[in-house]
This record gives sequence, structure tokens and C-alpha cells, in this order.
Amino acid sequence: MILKNPGGAIQEWASSGGIDEVVHLARNHNLICDGWISLLPFLPVSELKEVKRRAKTWNVEIKFVATSRDVEDTVNSELHHWVLHDLERRAGLSSDERKELDTNLRARAYLHRQRILCLSGLVTLLPLAGNIYETWPNYLRSVSMISAENWCNALARVGVCNSNPSLPVEGILLTMRLVGNAANEKVEKLLSCMEEDKLCKYLLVLGIDEDELDTDAACVLIKQLQSRAELKQQMQSFHIVTNPSQPLGHPFAVCKAWDSMAVKAWSNGADWVLLLGDDIEIDCPFHYRAFYRCFLDISHRLGVPFGFGCPFWNDCSFPGFPSFPCIGRVHHDIFQALIPKHRQESFVNQDFDPYIHTLYAKLKASPCVKAASLKNSIGGNMNPRYDKVPAQGWQDFVLDDFRNYIRPCVPKGTPENVLLDVIVPSFRVQVDYLQSICSLKVPKKVTTNFIVIIDNKEALLRVASDLSDCRNDISVSEAEGILEHYLAKAGNTIRVRCNKFNLGASASRNRGLDESAAEYVLNLDDDLVPDDDLLEQYGRKLMEIDETVVGLVGLVRFPRSPDIPLRHAAVLMSNLTYMFEIAERSEMHNPAWGVTANILFRRTNVRFDLIYAKTGGGEDVDYALRVTEASGGGTLLSVPQARVVHPFWPGSIFTLASHFYNWSIGDGALFKRFPQHCYWSFPNLPETILLTLLARMLVGIGLWDYLQFIIHSFVADFLVDLIFGDYKHRISVVHGIGKDQATTKRSHFFYLVAHVLANLYVVGLECGRLRGHIGRLDIRYGVFRRFDWHIGRLDGAPSNFRKREAQKFCLFVAFFIHLVRKL
Repeated sequence: MILKNPGGAIQEWASSGGIDEVVHLARNHNLICDGWISLLPFLPVSELKEVKRRAKTWNVEIKFVATSRDVEDTVNSELHHWVLHDLERRAGLSSDERKELDTNLRARAYLHRQRILCLSGLVTLLPLAGNIYETWPNYLRSVSMISAENWCNALARVGVCNSNPSLPVEGILLTMRLVGNAANEKVEKLLSCMEEDKLCKYLLVLGIDEDELDTDAACVLIKQLQSRAELKQQMQSFHIVTNPSQPLGHPFAVCKAWDSMAVKAWSNGADWVLLLGDDIEIDCPFHYRAFYRCFLDISHRLGVPFGFGCPFWNDCSFPGFPSFPCIGRVHHDIFQALIPKHRQESFVNQDFDPYIHTLYAKLKASPCVKAASLKNSIGGNMNPRYDKVPAQGWQDFVLDDFRNYIRPCVPKGTPENVLLDVIVPSFRVQVDYLQSICSLKVPKKVTTNFIVIIDNKEALLRVASDLSDCRNDISVSEAEGILEHYLAKAGNTIRVRCNKFNLGASASRNRGLDESAAEYVLNLDDDLVPDDDLLEQYGRKLMEIDETVVGLVGLVRFPRSPDIPLRHAAVLMSNLTYMFEIAERSEMHNPAWGVTANILFRRTNVRFDLIYAKTGGGEDVDYALRVTEASGGGTLLSVPQARVVHPFWPGSIFTLASHFYNWSIGDGALFKRFPQHCYWSFPNLPETILLTLLARMLVGIGLWDYLQFIIHSFVADFLVDLIFGDYKHRISVVHGIGKDQATTKRSHFFYLVAHVLANLYVVGLECGRLRGHIGRLDIRYGVFRRFDWHIGRLDGAPSNFRKREAQKFCLFVAFFIHLVRKL
């Protein structure tokens, strides 16, 4: 309202006690300016006279003085004032209103001038110009009884709050191939877009390849830019940096080019530098104000000099990724370069942008400036025009650089954020589940990227087509962007990446680890529903632990209900989901591993082994054991409060049995990988069947008789577990505990049938494991051997299990002997 209807705004203020406020100020101060006072000319003449009349009753004479100033100077001064005092945010301006701010300020300035002219008998117009402390006092003395010296003192006091500092200079860094690239038009278009922000004050550094420096295209562009620098007040200076020629066959070292250009910009007075490309489209006419305000916020919040940090553009073609960073000059003060000297050999043309973003991320000094949006038409998540050379291992050394160089530059006691990324491999691409994960509330002291790795290209394309209502062909990169945009609705930073081929869960998690540079990574499955406070619970625990803790095991709860289906109750009674819910087991405060459906690890260079099945099974045990080993004996802690709900796997009883069968084919590879955690035991039912099949061929047992033997053996397997396997405990597992507990119990017949099905699932699992051993030719490592899934954490587990198998095997042998004697 102050912008579009200043008259209405000042009258509303005046009617609610504003006039009394002016009189009160006049009684206590000789000079009053800015704020609502600057809008007094929009009041009717009668009310201005009323102000003077009331003041006289207190023996105070008020004189209204207006300054004559160029409208554009007024607009720029007002814009600067809005930035310094964060008025755009405080006024709640929308993006469209921010785009129109300078237009509205200009319109108000013209209205203000017209009102002043209408009040010529009541308001004195002074053409105040020049230095506020040198020329203004003499002007003001002419309309008052106050001496120039007193005016000078008064202006010195109010000037601290009301005068604007010099505008910072933005350094625009640009490099491109010139010949045949329409360079002139691209540069002109880019600079024109930058100048749409009327406050923008910038210098340009152009990187030209050595082999093009003397070409006609370079000469024309240089002359054009020199002319622009002379004509445009916003453009402070123009500089050229020569990019050294590249040996034939070598990739373009764009990072070194950026480094040279940034140093040139900072050396010539730039307060921050923007790394831009010739193929971008700026979609923000107030980008300068947005970055200026962001640097002010960082400076005020951290108590550091202005120019500390590295905010980045909102790249609409690559959402959430810091493709185009804006680096403050304090970075140059720290490193005397853009790329730290000791890292310059690491960066060729990839990964510098996420590196420098992560360098400041723990202090939240590298935010995405959402309003400053652009689109990268060729780069982004598309293939670049040069061969990519990744920076090897930057994720492993970036936090060392933070601790050694950035952290000492902020005051002691400055809180640090936890960097925690969430990695979700997805084959199913079920949008509802992904959305519930990507909408998690991120705590204030945690910085999180949600990294979704799609392992099913066709499913991604199908989902993207549905989300966009587009029936035309969609590329994979476009589909990634569509899903990314959809999942980012909650305001979190999302990255969607799609594998070229179906690689499996382990390879997808590895790709997620390669994408992340966080201190910690949280692995989640793509078919679960997390509690809203999942990250809050993990974040709270991370604040408490020391370096000896390498991971946190969350709770993966399977749903309980009074009407739980028989097949699902059997899954719970089989104990095959024991490790999913291990976090709430009192005896497992320090588990050796946890399922990757919900487990957090300190980020290391350890990766998931690809020898396990694509669909999973064993890779979680393997990874946890190798991470703890690599850390020199670190531990895992249970965090039962960090809870997700995992629905039961879909399908019939036989589908579930098949699921466990396939699951165990892979996890049997653990036996050979970790023989120290294996022990000998008596043959289980599948192993016994395998042995007796050989005997059947030798003895000549009929098929029907042999089937009876198998049935009797399965019954024996069930009875031993029923009698000696703590049947009541299995029932309690079905009921659950705590807030998930099902209060209504089912009949004993229900539980007995569920117990039978549970043993069927276990036998299916054992069959799959035996098949895996045979398929890998791991007979001596796997057959008649068992893996201690508790890794020594549960006293007596191997001996109790071996005792149970001994009882079963004795019955198997008895049945078989009886069968042979009948022949």
C-alpha cells in the first residue's frame, strides 16, 4: 500500500495517532527525516497545517523541507534501502511484486515530486546535492535558525542509520568459444538481463581461448564490450583473461579458467563473482538484490565480514544442484584463489560447484537463492559439450578443507549444521511413497539432500508422463526433472538420477553415495512410510554421539492390526523380520548391522558389494561389517524413535515364500565372505532332503513313500519349533509393542496355522540359501554351516540354534530309518 497508494497509507497512519507522533518527535528532536515523515506530502494541506498548529501549542515551530533529487537516484537509493533493511521479505512481497519494485518506487517518486510542487507555500524545496556533511548544512541553515555546525552534527548522527554504503560490485565471469557461436548476441542478451536489476553494479571478466584471441570475432566482441562499459553506468569495468590452449585430445580445463577469471575480478574490486555460461537464460530481474541480501544475512547471522559464503542460483534445469555458485571475496581472502591451491590439480571441468557448496554448507552459508532463477539450456543435467573429467575423491576431502580453512574464520562457538543426505534407490517408482519420504521435515540444524536413484528407466518415463500429462516422447533427463520438481513441492532439496540400465539396489545405493558429500547418509527403501519426525530423531542422536559411532539403526516397523491377515501374521512369527525391528530390542542396543530400509551411516569410501542379488539380501550385513572394520572397530547404536512403517510385501502365501527364497539366494554369499561369523550345525530340512535324495536313489525308495517322509519331516520341523521355540513369544511378536500394539488377540487355531505357514517361509528361505551355495560352488563354506546373524551380540544364539537343529535332525533321521526298514 505504501508503494501503490502512499496517500491512503499516510492518511491511515495519521488517523491512528500519526500526527501526535510527529508533534511528539518535533518536541524532542531538531531534525526528523525518512520513515513515515517522508510521506507527509501525501497528506491534505489541512492536515499538514494541523501538524504545525499543534506543535505551536508546545512552542515548537515545524518547517517542512523537501529535497530535490534526480528520480533515478531516488529509486536506486530506495532500492538500496530496501535491501539493507530486508524490507522485501518483511513486507512479504511476492516474486511478481519484487519484479515491479523499482517501477513502483519510480512512480511514487514522481507522485512525491508533484505533491511537493503543490505544497510550494507550505514545504520548502531545497536542491540538496553533493556531500551530506559539506554542502547540506549550509542549505539547511538558510531555512532555519540552526547553525551550519549544528546541522553538521545532527546529520552525522542520523546519517549513520539513513545513508547507504557504497554498492557492492558484482563480478560476472564468462567464458565461451567465439567463432560460429553467435557470441555477441549471447553476451549482449546476458548482460541486458543482468542490468534489468537497476541496482546492479558489475564488472565483466571474459575468458577467451588463446587460439581465438586474435580472431575477428574476438576483436568485434571486445570493442562491443568496451563501448558498453563506457556507455552503461551499471558496468564498472571490463577485463579479458586468456585461456591457455589445450593439448590435442585433452579436455577443456574450465575450472582453471574460472580460477583465473575470479582472481582477476576480485583484484579489480568485485565483492562477489558469478560463474555463468553463455547458454543460460536469466529469469530474475532482481538477482543482484537477492544475492546482496543473502550475503548480508550470512554476515549478520554468523558474525563474519560481508562477502563470506557461497549462495547459488536456482537452476530450473537442474533443481537443487549448485550449478552456478556466487562466491564472495572473503573466499579469496582465505585461499588467495577460487580453487584452493592444494586442490587445483583435483578439478578439471567437473565437481567444483558441489565442492565449494559443501565447503560452506555446515555453516548454512551456501543456500540456494530461490528467487534468483535461471535456466541452463545446454548444461545442467544434460551432457556438456566437452568430455567430463570428475574430481576424484572430492567428497572425502571437502570437510577436511572446511575444518582447516573455513571453520577458523568464524567466531568460536558458532553452531555447525549436520550434513545428512537421504538415499533412496527405487525400482518401483511409486510416487506416493517417494513423496512421503521427500516431504520429511528437515530440522533447523540439519542440511539434507534427498537423493532418489531410479533403477527402472521405463517406470520413470511412465511416471513422468503421468505427472506432466505429456503424451509426447520424454527424454530420461526430462523425466528426472519432472519427478524432481514434483517431489520438491514440500520445499526440500531433491535430486533424481536414473540408471541407464537396471543395476540393482546395491549399485543404486553406491551411486547415491557418489552423489553425496554429506557427513552422514541415511538409507531408506522406496516402499515405506516414515514418521514425520524421522530426521529430527536422527539429528538429535547425531548431536550426542562421538567419533566411535559409525552408524545408527532405526526401527522398521511392520504394521499390526486386530484383523492382520494370516499370511502376514506368519511372516512375523517366522522371525524373518527380526532384524527389521531390532532397534527396539533391549538386548540389541549396539547391533552389528541393520537393514538398509532405515539405517544411517557415517559417510566413508566403503561401497556396497555387487556380488549380492539385485533385489537385496546380504548386502546390508556385508556393508555394515566392512564399515565398522574400516573405522577401526566402530559401533552402531539403535535409535528406536527413528521409525518407519514398512508394509508387508504384497502377494499370496506362495509369493511371500518365493520372496524369501530369492532373498536368501544372495545372502548366502556372506558365509564365504565372513567365515569368522559362521559355525557348523546339523543339516536342516532342505539339506536333509538333498542328502536323502542320494540315498533314495541307492536304496530304491518309491516316490510316494519319499513324499511321506518329506511331509513327516516338515511336521517334525514345525513341532520342534512349537514345543521348544517359545511359541508364546512368537505370538507376542504378532501383537507388537508400544503404540503399535494390537490390543485384540486372535484364536489359538489362527496362531497355530500361522506357525505352520511361518515354518513354510523359513523352509523356503533355507532352500534358497542352499541353492545359492550350490550355484556359487560354495559347498564347503555354506552347506551344514550357519551364519551368526547377531555377530556375537546375542549370548548363546549359535548354541541354541544348533541344539534346535540337532533335535530336528534326529527326527529326520528317525523317519528316514523307519522308511528304509519298511522296504
